[in-house]
Amino acid sequence: MAEASGRLLVAAGLVWLSPGRVLLQRRSDQAAHGAGCLEFPGGKVEPGEAPLRALARELVEEWGPRASELVVGPIAEVLHHVYPPPGPEVVLMVFHVDGAAWSGHEGAQAELEPGASVCAYDVDALPIEAFLEADQPFAAAIARGEFRRRDRARGTA
Repeated sequence: MAEASGRLLVAAGLVWLSPGRVLLQRRSDQAAHGAGCLEFPGGKVEPGEAPLRALARELVEEWGPRASELVVGPIAEVLHHVYPPPGPEVVLMVFHVDGAAWSGHEGAQAELEPGASVCAYDVDALPIEAFLEADQPFAAAIARGEFRRRDRARGTA
């Protein structure tokens, strides 16, 4: 959703396969921005759309209908990044996502656009430099153990 200020509101997922393992998306090597970089899956929030619903929609759009098995939970963090001109200013709401339904499949259930891939990583082995620049500080915080898998119903670790 582009606001009058030029900000983009984006909803993304921190997809937990288990307490110490996450599922990420790698952009296509042909992507116009961030080619080959790791990112948290998600996308722009449309006008009138709630961010949580936007993430659920984006997961299905990006990873296929089986992504409806993933449960979007509470907000993990709100990030802010200003890309160099002509790039946008982005506010990124990152939600915990319970990916237990895909545990053991390591994202093989995803149906991605050509060239994109889904990758599973242990949180203590996240390749921070491989992330989009805007995501690197958050990925480093995850690797340091500052974020843990959350239970949707209780909001507890």
